[in-house]
Parts: sequence; C-alpha cells; structure tokens
Amino acid sequence: MQLRFSTILLIVSILLLPFFSTAQVNFTTLADKQSIGLNDILQVQFIAENASQIESFEAPPFTDFNVLQGPIETSGMSLVNGEISRYQAMTFILRPKRTGKLIIQGATALINGKRTTSNQLRIEVGNATPQSANPYPIDPGISAYRRQIQEDYILQPGETPAEKIKKGLLVVLDLDKTTAYVGEPIVSTYKLLTRLRSDSRVSKRPSMNGFSVYDMIELDGAGPTIEERNGKEYQSHIIRKTQLIPLQEGRFELEPVELENKVRFLRTDQTSGSANRSSLQRLIDDLMGDASGTWEEHQITVASPTRTVTILPLPQGAPNSFSGAVGKFTIKGATSTNKIAAGENLTYVLEIEGSGNIPLINAPEWLLPDSITSFDPQITEELNKSISPMEGKKTITYTITSSTPGTFQLPGIEFSFFDPVTKAYKTLRTDSIRLTITPSLNRIPEKPATQKISEPVLSPGKLIIIGVGLLVFGGMIWLIMARKKTGHALANPAPSEPESVNPEPVHRTISNYLISPRWAAGKEDPVLFFKELETSIWNCIGDHFGLAPSERKKETVVPMLKARGWSDTDLAALDSIWNRCEWALYAPGLAVADSAAILTEVEGLLTKVQQS
Repeated sequence: MQLRFSTILLIVSILLLPFFSTAQVNFTTLADKQSIGLNDILQVQFIAENASQIESFEAPPFTDFNVLQGPIETSGMSLVNGEISRYQAMTFILRPKRTGKLIIQGATALINGKRTTSNQLRIEVGNATPQSANPYPIDPGISAYRRQIQEDYILQPGETPAEKIKKGLLVVLDLDKTTAYVGEPIVSTYKLLTRLRSDSRVSKRPSMNGFSVYDMIELDGAGPTIEERNGKEYQSHIIRKTQLIPLQEGRFELEPVELENKVRFLRTDQTSGSANRSSLQRLIDDLMGDASGTWEEHQITVASPTRTVTILPLPQGAPNSFSGAVGKFTIKGATSTNKIAAGENLTYVLEIEGSGNIPLINAPEWLLPDSITSFDPQITEELNKSISPMEGKKTITYTITSSTPGTFQLPGIEFSFFDPVTKAYKTLRTDSIRLTITPSLNRIPEKPATQKISEPVLSPGKLIIIGVGLLVFGGMIWLIMARKKTGHALANPAPSEPESVNPEPVHRTISNYLISPRWAAGKEDPVLFFKELETSIWNCIGDHFGLAPSERKKETVVPMLKARGWSDTDLAALDSIWNRCEWALYAPGLAVADSAAILTEVEGLLTKVQQS
C-alpha cells in the first residue's frame, strides 16, 4: 500500500509541474511579527512564487538591524483552495538596533529574466521586553507565509453550509484608532478572513465621506497571511488598507465593504468508508479528483460591520500662520542669491519635512514689502504612504522680482502646525534675508544735452521763403492723408461704442489637463490610467471653481454643478467616471479601460465644467 501512495504522489507531481510556469509570479517580503521589542528576534522572508528561474538575488541593507542568521534558502509546494503553487524563500533572522518605526526595504532579484523588487515593510520596535529562553524561531527558514491552515470545507452529517460559512468566512474592518483630531490620520484595513474554499469579489465598496483617502499598499503585491482570531487561524487577504485624514469634526460611520462569494463544500458520503481513510489518502484523492462525497457550491454576500469614529475639533488659539497642517514637521529655506539686478527674478526654496497630513499642506504666505512682486509658488512633494502618519517632504519654490533698486530686509516665512501627540500648536520661522537690488543691467543712461547753440547762418528772407514752402508741402500731405482716412472709415465703420481691450483670463486647456492620462493610456496599465484620470478630473474642477484640496469631493462639487444647470444625465455620466476610477483601487483585476472612449467622454464633461 505504501508503494501505491508513493507512486501516486510521483505521478501527481509530474502531472502538475507544467502548470507552475503558467501561474502568476509574485515576489513578496513578509515578517513573522509587525511589532517587537528592542531585544526580540524578527524573521524576515523574501518569497518568490511560481518562478521558473531566479538569479542575482540581492538582500536589502538591514541598516537598523543586526543580522543574526541568514540567508537561509528554502523551497517547496503548497495547496491552497485546491490550487498548487511552488515557492522559494530567502530567510533572515534579525534583531533591531533601536526603537521606532523601522523600514525594511524590498529585496531585488532577476525573476524569469525580469528585474523585480519585493515590497517594503514597516516594523514597530518598542522598549525591551522580557526575553524567552529560546527567542529564535522554532523552524527558521520555514515560511509562515506557506504555513497551512486547517481548511474547514467538509460537510459532516448534520452540518449545514450556513453554519460553516458563518464561522469560516469573515469580512472585518480594523482601525488603529477610533478617536482622532481633524487632520490626524486613521489607518483603516478591510480584510477577508477565510477557512473555506471560496472565490470572492467586491460587490459594494464603502464611501468615505469627510476624509481624504490615501492607499498604503499596492494590492497586486500583497499576498495572503495567516491571522488568528477567536482562537482559530484564518487565511487573511487585505481588500484595502488606507490612511483616512479627517477633514471636519463630528461622528462618522465607516460603511461596510460587501463581497460576493462562491463557497465550495464536500458533503461526505457515509457509505464510501471515508472515515477509515488516512489524511494522506484523502489528500491524494482530493488532488486526483476522487474525493469521497459530493461537491456543492453556494453563493453568499458577506459584509464587514459598520464602525464609528469620532473626530475632535482642533483646539482654540491657533496662530495666524496656521492653515491646517497636523503632524510633526521641520522647515528650512534657502535663496539662490542675495543680490539681483532690477527686473531679474529671485527664487527662494522652502522645504517642509516630517510626518502628518503633508498632501493637505498649502504654501505659507510670505509677507513681502510692497515694492517686491511675487508670483504663484510652485509646489512638489515626495511621500511615503506605506507608513502612518505618512512621511515625506513638500518643496515650495517662491519667485519674486522688483524694479526698484535698493537694499531690502525680507522677513522669514512663518509656518505653524498642530502636534496631536503633545496636543499643542507649534510655530517655525525661517531666517530673514537681506536682499540687494542693483540698477537694471539693461538700462541705457540718458546723455545730458551739452551741444552749444550756434548762431543762425540763414538770413531772415531766406527763412521766410523756406517757411512758406514747408507750409504748402505740409498742406498737401494733410490733404492726401485725410482722403485715405475717409476711404478707410467708409470701408470699416467704427463701432458705436468703444470695445474693451481688457485681456481674457488665462485658463489651462482641457488638453493640458489630460496629458497625464493620455500618457498612462499608452502604458497599457488600466490602474495607472484611472489614477491619472481621477487626478486630472479633480485638478480641472478644483482650478475652475477655486477649490482647496480639502474641498475637492463629490458632496461639494455636485451641488455646484446642479446650481449651474447641469442635467441629471451629465451628473450621472461624471459619477460613472468617478466610480470606475475608484473601482480600479478596490479591484485592480477588474480595471479594464477603453481609454480612447473614456478620454473622449471626459473631455466633453470637462469642457462643460469650464463652461459652467
């Protein structure tokens, strides 16, 4: 009998090998813990799934960790929901050097001939904790990612599918906090937890009114993990993980996400003698499609529970320079030079760096002397959205000029923010600048009149003759010009009222707004296309109506468009485009874009916006 099992296993392995090359290739970074103490041990794994060839593996520099062991190379096969995959893993055993939010960068490798980088991780390291007798993992190198949960898909006599689904299929919403200040981020994570064999898709996504929403992970690179709840292990799939930045105070309900699921059960047959079969026999039977019993499929919709969060108003007594920044920041400023000529431009670069609601920070006002002219500042930003609060830097470039020579003392730029940790406002200021403006380099000085007036060389009689001749000649020229002017006036009659010569206001054209989505359409990446399209739509609407970033939301814009005569048909078309953009974030696999048709439709809608 043992020989029979071995032979079947060998045959099954050979038959399944051709399918590995067609399965999706993933390269993932995983850790056995997300939060550890300073003296704890961390196991980090870089896992490549279904790769036929892996070369040139390069581990990241573990700057904030000591490497105690590794790399440990392991490989194997796994069976999840009836699907077989092959994996290879490189494992490192680490110990942190310091406390804080430490980042582990992704590894790189040449996978199937393509240079690929795995995702990065954030590890929370707290103070030292009492150390166990053996802090090392029991099985270093054995991937927790590939640790199998006990699937509960067999219906025993007397069991019902509804009872199994209720206990084995959960949709949850985890929040890192339920109370926050306006502008303080809340991390929300929608998850699917399952112990069953099921296929799921998002059927209803939650609206997050009252918040600016920023995704923290790319779902394409987020593999399943093992999570324990209520004493049972589940396979955990992240549906969406975001930072929610509150825009106003009050109590808000975070709506549920709904998933449609197809769940498969095996209803056992008592007459088949399956109770006497070993676990290895049942596994072989399952793989060979010879399971004992009848497979049945059930469809069910599961939703996460509604969660309520309380958003507190910012305290009274905000400085005059406060414009909504919440977090912890530093600033520094630098100018290109301290001396320019009149009419030349001077650039001043202000950098705001730190953690908090960086995308919502506006350029601070620079209070300059009246003789200095300033232009609209240019703003760029660098963000790391994978941690909360997000970290990064906002660079603001001011351009000024003056036509008045002299020496000016330009005041520093003041920037204020609210720190939710200390619950206090803080004000920072850059150093003042002594600016010298010299006379214009292009100015041509006037020469003084120094020529001496000479005595007349013509007699009075000659002067009279010359004067009469000039009068006659001038009269003839006047007569000719008058006739030409009369003829021109008849051909082109003047308007009854003078026309205005005020220039039209300058606007960005629709084509300029759609440059980024047209570029993304050429990349054949639907998710990138919809992201760029959504940004362009909001930029156009926000610029046209003068909306701040925090005001660019449907609840604000739809009533404005209705008041300007938009029909229900046009509003429904715009809402449909918005929905498709948001769907691309929740279900990237379903983001199919007919980019040419969509761009044509959006171009028409944005034209109506600018005409409103």
